[in-house]
Amino acid sequence: MLWGMPAVMRRAVLMVPAIGLSLLAASCDDFFVSGSSIQSVSVTPSNAILKVGDTPADTYKLSSSSTTVGGTVADDTATATWNSSNSSVTVAAGVVTAGATAGTATVTARDGGVTSNSVNVMTYSVATPANLFVTADGIVSGGNAAPGSYQFHAFLGSSTAFPEVTQFVTWSSDHTTAATVNATTGVVTVLSTGTPTAVTITATANVGASAPATQTTITGTLQFTAQ
Repeated sequence: MLWGMPAVMRRAVLMVPAIGLSLLAASCDDFFVSGSSIQSVSVTPSNAILKVGDTPADTYKLSSSSTTVGGTVADDTATATWNSSNSSVTVAAGVVTAGATAGTATVTARDGGVTSNSVNVMTYSVATPANLFVTADGIVSGGNAAPGSYQFHAFLGSSTAFPEVTQFVTWSSDHTTAATVNATTGVVTVLSTGTPTAVTITATANVGASAPATQTTITGTLQFTAQ
C-alpha cells in the first residue's frame, strides 16, 4: 500500500512512528531527571543557642530534609554537607557543637547542589538561663500601644544586663488581628482595630546542652494592650 503512494507521502508516514518514539523517550528521560533532582533543602529549627565551656561541649541537633522536583521529601540530615560560617562552631550530620569562645554563626546544609536556609547560632558564656527577658522600644510591660511598629528585644537571662539574643529567637503573637510580629526580627506591628485588645508577644529560644536529651526551649513574654 505504501509503495502506491507518492514518495513525499511515504516519507511522512514512515517518519511519524520515529518522531513519536523520540518524543516518548525524551519525555521519559525528562521525567526521570526532574523527578530525582533536588529542588530545595530545609533545615529546622531556625535558630539555636549554646553555652561555651561545658564538658562535654554543648550541642544542638538540627534536622535537614530535601524535596525533589517530583515532590519527594527525604531526611538527608546524615548525608547532607553541613557548613558553619564560624570555625569555632562546628557542625556534622546536623549536630552543632559550641567552641571555646562565645560568638555567632550561620549554619547551612547542602544536598544535590542546593543550599538550605540559614540557621542562626549563638554561643554564650553566662550561666544557663531559665527564661528570656523581653523589652520593647516604646512599649512598657502591661502598658498601651498605639498603632505602629515597635522593635522588641530578647535577653538571655532576667534583665537587659544579659546577652541580647533578639536575632536568635523565634517571635510570635497570640492576637495577630491586633498585633503581628516578624518571627525573625522581633518587629511588632500594632494594628488599628477600634477595640483595645490584650496582646502577648513571646520570644522562644532553642537551647543546647551537653546531653542531647536535655535540649530544651526557653521563653520570655511581654504583654500590652493594643489601642
